[in-house]
Amino acid sequence: MAEQTAAPKKNVYISLHESFINENVKYTDKKTGQEKSFNIVRLPKDTIIDGKNVGGFEFSPLYVNPSKFRGEHWRDIPLLADREVQLRRDVRDIEGNPIIGDDGKREKEVIKVTPEQIKTALSEARKRYAEEHAKDERGLSERAEQAKEASDAMEKGEERPLDHESR
Repeated sequence: MAEQTAAPKKNVYISLHESFINENVKYTDKKTGQEKSFNIVRLPKDTIIDGKNVGGFEFSPLYVNPSKFRGEHWRDIPLLADREVQLRRDVRDIEGNPIIGDDGKREKEVIKVTPEQIKTALSEARKRYAEEHAKDERGLSERAEQAKEASDAMEKGEERPLDHESR
């Protein structure tokens, strides 16, 4: 019997809200004169990879697809698992102005990371954000029970409490 080995993942999928993505940015190819397009993805603030905050860094994926699971305002970005992604950001002075190099172009800070590192960092950043912005400390079952009580009170014509602390 032949041994079965697990094939490595070909793609790593990253899901981001559309506000972090510029899709189909048009440009004219200087050599051919053809109009082409590309995509730009900007990582959300407080995205940390190897102890470095890479929030605001950008990369250009080949494909950006509508998300199958998260809804119409989310995008799925397939990245090849075995290729590094170059994250780029303009180097800025103290006042926030981009620094122009000797060649007349903006200087860039470049970091090479794996798609899996990006996926993990985004997941951790979302968890931190959710913990910091939790609306209340009640568990789901407690909130559901209190919502049912409020609904029952409304059906009976009773006055319902305005917030969960006055219940």
